[in-house]
Amino acid sequence: MKRILLVGGVGCGKTTLLQRLHGDEIAYAKTGEIYTSGTVIDTPGEYLELPWFKHALRLASFEAELVVLLASATVSEGRFQPGFTTFFMPPAIGVVTKVDIASEEEVKVAGDHLRLAGATEILEVSALTGEGMAELDARIY
Repeated sequence: MKRILLVGGVGCGKTTLLQRLHGDEIAYAKTGEIYTSGTVIDTPGEYLELPWFKHALRLASFEAELVVLLASATVSEGRFQPGFTTFFMPPAIGVVTKVDIASEEEVKVAGDHLRLAGATEILEVSALTGEGMAELDARIY
């Protein structure tokens, strides 16, 4: 697996996705700091949402081969600034999460937010049901 950096807002499913990728039992866990689990670097949502933490995301990206921007399909507003992917040296992809509990329109809106941030490749997944995980696995391995 490539060394990946997970970046997204609070509650978008970064840690749940990490648990699914590692085959762990899915259990809610609040991420309080940047930490590494295997080849995945997980980040708190506050690091994206609070301006004074964004530099930590960039520093963490120096250890990654791929940045994965996550957007929950259940959140209508965008969490990323336009062109946000240019903030990072490694390439970035977008992942729409929680597609199992969202409408097609909500999934589309989340994907549009990721495209505006600069992600040219968008995957749609549900870490709870496993929907779309095979495609994500294929992309990050």
